[in-house]
Amino acid sequence: METSSFQHYLIGLLAIGNNVSALGAFLLHTQGMPRAKVKRLILMSSLACLITLLLFMVVGTRILDFFGISVSAFQIAGGLLLGGVGLEMMNSRSPLPTSAAVSTTSPPDPGLSDAQFYSAAVVPIGIPLTVGAGTLSAVVLFAETAHRSGTLLNLLAAIVILVLLNTIIFIFSSRIMAWFGAVGVTIFIKLMGLLTLAIGVEFLANGVGAIYLNLRNAAMSSLG
Repeated sequence: METSSFQHYLIGLLAIGNNVSALGAFLLHTQGMPRAKVKRLILMSSLACLITLLLFMVVGTRILDFFGISVSAFQIAGGLLLGGVGLEMMNSRSPLPTSAAVSTTSPPDPGLSDAQFYSAAVVPIGIPLTVGAGTLSAVVLFAETAHRSGTLLNLLAAIVILVLLNTIIFIFSSRIMAWFGAVGVTIFIKLMGLLTLAIGVEFLANGVGAIYLNLRNAAMSSLG
């Protein structure tokens, strides 16, 4: 599979940016909310995620240029970050909210103002429960590849599908938890963690390889 193909972008983003691991926290956060308000919360969080991902896709590499960070260095940093995220996912426990967590967490305030409600939709539902640092790092690295290969439309389509799938998962979160249970969801999270770890290793290897080639070429040039 080519690293600039639609399938590569989609599989990578689904492995890193799926919100299955956030289902327990999402259900806990929306406990006691009217169904209509939960749907509006999901819509607002999905819109925030889409805007954030598109923003990083468009200006991510420009941010690196502004701070003087090479793509190779960011690949190494992103690889380490994704590797840590993958390991954390593989070591994750049951995503279901425990009775202790429920008892220590206050129910949502039904009198939230619109500003507070929309703020909660963005943080923590949208960021970082759905889109975290690992996903944003991957989008920046994918965007750099897409710019070089002319496959920005592939990356755009993968981002849109990711957001749509995450929206559907949140909408049917209660049914998903009931159907698969804690064991099924935990197994899925661990499998996605393995894929995320593999993607992190790939980014890390590409970054180290690119820096090595640059240093070798510089050394050969200096020697004449």
